[in-house]
Parts: sequence; C-alpha cells; structure tokens
Amino acid sequence: MTAAGVPARMRSWLVDAVPGGVVGRRLGLMAAVDAVGTGAFLAVSVVFLTRTVGLSAAQVGLGLTLSAAIALLSTVPVGALADRYGPRRMIVICSLWRGACFAVYPLVDSFAVFVIVMCVLGLVDKTAPPLEQALVAQAVPEPDRVRMMAVLRVLLNVGFTVGALVGSAALLVDTPTAYMAVLLANGASFVAVAVLAARMPLLTEHAGSVRRSMSLRVLRDRPYLALAVLNALLTLHMTLLAVGMPLWITQHSRAPVAVVAVLLAVNTVLAVTFQIRASRRAETTQGAVRSLRLASVSLAVCCLLLALVPPLPAVLAVAVLLLGMLALTAGELLQAAGGWSLSFSLARAGQQGAYLSLFWLGVSVQQILAPVVVVGVISVGPLGWVGLAVVFVLTGLLVPVASAWAQRERAHEVAREAAKQPTDSGRAVPEVARQPVRDDDLAMTSTAG
Repeated sequence: MTAAGVPARMRSWLVDAVPGGVVGRRLGLMAAVDAVGTGAFLAVSVVFLTRTVGLSAAQVGLGLTLSAAIALLSTVPVGALADRYGPRRMIVICSLWRGACFAVYPLVDSFAVFVIVMCVLGLVDKTAPPLEQALVAQAVPEPDRVRMMAVLRVLLNVGFTVGALVGSAALLVDTPTAYMAVLLANGASFVAVAVLAARMPLLTEHAGSVRRSMSLRVLRDRPYLALAVLNALLTLHMTLLAVGMPLWITQHSRAPVAVVAVLLAVNTVLAVTFQIRASRRAETTQGAVRSLRLASVSLAVCCLLLALVPPLPAVLAVAVLLLGMLALTAGELLQAAGGWSLSFSLARAGQQGAYLSLFWLGVSVQQILAPVVVVGVISVGPLGWVGLAVVFVLTGLLVPVASAWAQRERAHEVAREAAKQPTDSGRAVPEVARQPVRDDDLAMTSTAG
C-alpha cells in the first residue's frame, strides 16, 4: 500500500464504521478532541498542583472532592436545561465554561484560588457524558444510537491514551512552562468541542418533534431511578480496574508488580477492539437487559477468580489474573452497551437531558463511594470478593424486574395521554403540535468545519 493510500483507507474505515454519516463523524471528532485534552490534563494536573503551585496532597484531594460534590448537585438541573434549550446549545455553553476554567488554571497560586476554580468547574464538569448522549439521541437515527455510543467510547479510550502520552512528554520536560502549555491546550480543546457542536446538523424530523420542556420529574420516576442505581452498581468495574485489582495484586498475590501494567494494557486493547461488537445485541430493550445480566455474571466471575489468587504461585497467579481481567473487560463492555440502550429507550420523550443526566449521576456517585467499598472488600480478603460476586449476581437478577416495571409505567403513561386526547381532531390540538419550533430544533444544512 502506498503512503497516499493510507489516509484514503482511513477515511473509508471511518465512513463504514461510524454510523450517522457526517453527524456521526462530527460527534466522533468531538469525543476524540475532548479525550486527548483531558488525557493530557490528567497526566500533569496533580504534578502541577503539588510541585509548581505547592499544594499538599490533602489540599488537592479536598478541592477535587468539593468539585465532585457540586457536580452531583448540578448534573440533573443542567440536563433539564438541555431539555429546554437543546443539548447542542448546552454542550456549547458548558464546553466554553470548561475552557474558560482551564484557561485560568495556570494562574492558580494558592489553595483558595484552587478551590474557587474547582468549584466553578464543578458546576459543569460532569455534564459532558449525558449531554453528549442526549445529542446522540437528537442527531443520530434511533437504530444507530447504541452503536454510535460504542464508537464514541472507542474514540475516548484512544484519545485518553494519546493525551496521556502528550502529558508524559510534559512530565519528561518537567518545567512549569510545559505543564501550563498542557493546561492551556486542554482549555483550547473545549473551545474546539464547542465550535464543532455549534455546527452540528440535527435530524429535522426528530428535533422538530421534541416537546421542549424543563422538568425534574425524573427524580420521582422510581423505576428509572432503580435502573440507574442497578447500572451504577455494575459500573463498579471502573474502580475494580483502577483500584481493586492493582491493590490486590501488589498486596495479596505472588504475581510480579509489573503484571499490573500488562493487565491494564490488555483491558485497553480489548475495550478498543470489541466495544462496538459488544453493542450489537444491546440495541433493543430486551437485548440491553440481557447484556446487563451477562455483565453481572462476568463481573461475579472476575471477583471469584480474584478470590483464588493469594495462595497461588506466581505463574498460576498471573494466569488466573489474566482470566479475571478478561471477565472484567467483558463485564465492562456489556454493561456499557446495556446501560446506553436502556437509558435511551426508557427516558421520557422530550426529557432525555434530565433522564440521561440522572443515569450518569449514578456513575458519578459510584466513582465517589466505590473506592471505599473496594478497599473494604480487599481488607476482608477472599471472602470479601465472594460477597461482592453475590452483589453483582443479585444486581443482574434485579435488572429485568426494574426494566419491566419501567416499561409498564411508560405503557400506562401512553394510555393516559391517549385517553386525554379527544377523538374529534377539530376539538383539540395535541400539545406537541402547539409547541413553537425553536432555532435549535432546526436541522443545519452546513456540514463544513
């Protein structure tokens, strides 16, 4: 193959692999730009704050905790605003907000300034995933949405890896100027995302039919809340990967410490390779429920394998840990696909922003609480892993129950709405038809950018 043929092949692959045409490719580019900037930032941020600014580890942790707490309170209201004004518009606003915060990040010179910046950033810091998913719901045809989310997940993984390499280069240079350059580049990446989102074409027939509203009714939707909690329990695989397995390997196994990096690399490669394939059977509600049940079984198997590790010699321990990582990765891929599909299909029409934000809020809560849970499991020992396996199995058994509950509620709502509408079309006009079409509802014909 000639060098000139490589870009052509790459463009052909993007056209075939990314659903949604130009809309899908624009979403993919947004995800990649965001991930590269964020990956680079994560690689240098703590070093910048501790070595350049002079903050202690405790001060950095407190600032991050405050930011996360504010994010928990703001995520669903921002999602409700997305229902009122459109997810595209809110992505533009939140991206510019984040860009401005990271533009002033290099000016942090004290703990007080750091706390202020992190609190302001926290108002929008956890809004990107649900807003992006709401935009997918509005810009991508329904049959392609789960596949589109899988493609975005792959691009995020690749982007984080590339960004981490960029951040590592700054760590090698190890100067305040290098760190500030990465911080500013991260801010610029959010501006780029805002520009790309602002020029995103939408589906005319979908965007024009959405009833614009702003409601926090999702907080009273008990079946959807139950599904969000169950999905959050299954996202515990994130903390198992980042905290649980490394600590268990280094403190309770005879495997060499270097195996941690190898297993993380295996997870990354498998996630990039198989995420799209894992999403194919989760495009229906039934398929999504099946994916989450299989995810619960895979994660339970991972826990049971980890429980076997401590007495094993090094070679056997590495083999069992590899099997455990395969099970963990399978659970990760299946949970992601099932979660996307259920959160799409069971969200109320016109309120996808609030509903998807609630679904992602469960993930944020898990990320805050799970490290304590996982450390507690490790402190108990093998029986702790067995107990966690039981939790995963029970979660998988409850998913179809909660899904059926949510589907019954949606069916009852449809029946009630139908009963309210007079049979004579001249006597009443459906509420959707009375809603004015906003400029954000109209499809944009320009695809440049």
